[in-house]
Amino acid sequence: MVAIEDFSRTELILDRPDTFEVHTDVYTQPDVFRAEMQNIFERTWVYVGHESQLPRTGDYKTAAIGTQPVIVSRHEDGQVYVLLNRCRHRASVVCRDDLGHSNYFRCPYHNWSYANNGALVGMAQANGYPPDFDKSRWGLHRAPRVATYRGLIFASLAADGPSLDEYLAPIRKYVDWWFDRSPAGTISVLPKPHKYPYPGNWKWQAENGHDGYHGNYVHESWQRLLERAGEAPVKDVRKFRAGGCTRGFAHGHGLLERPGGLSPASSWTGRMMQRYPEYAAALRHRFTDADIDEISARRNIFVFPNLYLFDTQLRVINPLAVDKTEVHLYVYALDGAPEELNEGRYRAHERFYGPSGFGSPDDVEIFVCNQTGVQAGGVDYLLLARGLHRERQVDGEWVGHSTDEVPVRAMYREWKRLMRA
Repeated sequence: MVAIEDFSRTELILDRPDTFEVHTDVYTQPDVFRAEMQNIFERTWVYVGHESQLPRTGDYKTAAIGTQPVIVSRHEDGQVYVLLNRCRHRASVVCRDDLGHSNYFRCPYHNWSYANNGALVGMAQANGYPPDFDKSRWGLHRAPRVATYRGLIFASLAADGPSLDEYLAPIRKYVDWWFDRSPAGTISVLPKPHKYPYPGNWKWQAENGHDGYHGNYVHESWQRLLERAGEAPVKDVRKFRAGGCTRGFAHGHGLLERPGGLSPASSWTGRMMQRYPEYAAALRHRFTDADIDEISARRNIFVFPNLYLFDTQLRVINPLAVDKTEVHLYVYALDGAPEELNEGRYRAHERFYGPSGFGSPDDVEIFVCNQTGVQAGGVDYLLLARGLHRERQVDGEWVGHSTDEVPVRAMYREWKRLMRA
């Protein structure tokens, strides 16, 4: 493991009662990035896929744990395996598609073949190896730990550490409420994701997803377009954005929360329940109005270090280099909801988050601005202390105003703990 002290002469995270600051090196130094891959992505639970993407034996998807390519595969024993996507012979990847179905994975270089659980099952021209060659030693390397929660598949490259249940415990009730917007309590991920790369550090996206401060400025053109289209006055949009709160949790998790409720005038869930009586009946069959009030709140939930749960998407952060990141957005259906309701969600996603949408391109431009700006020398720290004086602890959570940087600070506290371990 690489500890912060091994490569830094300065304190990278200043966490004091009067300030919270992050050193520029955190976003710019390749040795910091390499340490993050080792100390964070290779030690914690990392999201790699959803069970709905692997419904049958032989189904697979590719993903990454930090910079390490992996295959997430369902074997004939019914289990999901997470395999390093690297042939044991000469290191070529053995699977190059995002998503598919196959009875085996075959290396394109020298034709070594592997079963869905990673076992080596064949080698071209096998007579080049002795009769007693032990194939059992040369299968694809498996992630030591794989676990799921409500269909979300996580893997850890560390053989020990907190269980997934322990890791998710601080944020579990919010994840449950997010899933329970579905009458069936489950979701189905649609193939395939849309992706956006940007020339910047992965943490810009991690910080941004639960940042309630930037929307009135970065997305001002979107707000004015809504007003011009007669959908909502800018003042009403900004009033809505001022409501709710931010929350930070142990293990680096965090969220941005907007109020919900049953009123069609102020709540998406309320409008959908009014528009689709069968949806309302399905929710009320399972939940009380108090439960639905919690379920209906809009939450951008960050599961540290690489997953966001949004209203319409699973957002996955893939760090490639200190100044290169690729983000994958997986749209999903709410199982058991009316088809028209889901279709409306898809179109709303396209309008704001799609490649030609009004929101995501704004954010990507800001990430590029950030990475450009941190090249300016003579400025050591970024200030992430908004709301520090008014954040409070409630039942083990840090809670602040909807524009406060509470969840970003929670992320960096865990970042610092892992990097110093």
